[in-house]
Amino acid sequence: MENELLHPFVSIIVPVYNTAEYVEECIQSILSQTYENIELILVNDGSTDGSGEICKKYEHLPLVRYIEIENAGVVVARKRGVEDARGEWIMFVDSDDYLLKDCVLELLSISEGVDIVIGCHTRSKQLIDAFDYYDREDYLFMLTCRRFPTYPWAKLFSADLIRKCQLAFAYNYPVKEDFLMNLALARTNEKKVAVWRKPVYFYRIRIDSATRSHNFDLDSYYDFCNLVDSIVADSLSEEKEKRAKIEVRMDYYNDYLKRNDYEGNKRHPFVKEIIRLINEDGVIRLSDRLLLSVSNKRSIKMCLFLNKFITRIENPSIIIKDFSRLHI
Repeated sequence: MENELLHPFVSIIVPVYNTAEYVEECIQSILSQTYENIELILVNDGSTDGSGEICKKYEHLPLVRYIEIENAGVVVARKRGVEDARGEWIMFVDSDDYLLKDCVLELLSISEGVDIVIGCHTRSKQLIDAFDYYDREDYLFMLTCRRFPTYPWAKLFSADLIRKCQLAFAYNYPVKEDFLMNLALARTNEKKVAVWRKPVYFYRIRIDSATRSHNFDLDSYYDFCNLVDSIVADSLSEEKEKRAKIEVRMDYYNDYLKRNDYEGNKRHPFVKEIIRLINEDGVIRLSDRLLLSVSNKRSIKMCLFLNKFITRIENPSIIIKDFSRLHI
């Protein structure tokens, strides 16, 4: 019993779909962790490129389990892995990425008294200025506004939290399903959240990933943001809920513009809704209002440039960071 308390068992779940080029490196990174009290659950989501055969080479190992399912998407594969997981903690890893050698050990080192531990990957600087711990509401707010990482990997979740959260695997979207899963878990969570600011995970950017290849339109963003509202509803203070609604919509509108060659649509219901929310908030958001008032590419690019300028006037610390990147 004492050993279990000092060295909790961790289940690492890897959904695998057509990543034959990368999956062995992923598996090796998990099996070579400095923290050894783990199990590896490989869930082959109907791969057709030989990924399954690579995974099968490891199923003879005592703490490796291999599961095959018909292709149903990453959400179903993660859920299937959780159903078989025996650990007190659960970690998700994408099969084309890999863990840094001390990943599990470092995240566990700050896991006492929490149900969520979040880390970052080698390409991210999102958590550099974060605190060590956040209370439940602040974390949910920051996550909703996408100020915190919305991916499910580079994190530890207590198995009790995941099993208590009925909506953890309810959203089988082609994209952004990771964000929805994290929101559902953050809402269910009742404890503070721990933050490990050092990279623990290598995230591989692939041009053929689902997120990059999916066709986004304003109708999709409109529906998605309303879904986000429904998950977070009644879990934040009135002030934070208003701010979160505006921030997540402005964030996604910026995302839409980048993905669609900076062609906007100021008459779309999604844009009109953002303007309504800003008006209700009663705060003068000059940079946002400028961007929402135009549609053509040239005007939008000019507004985005002004947005950066205004943001730096409002937050001089960003200028210092800009200079630090130049190594001046």
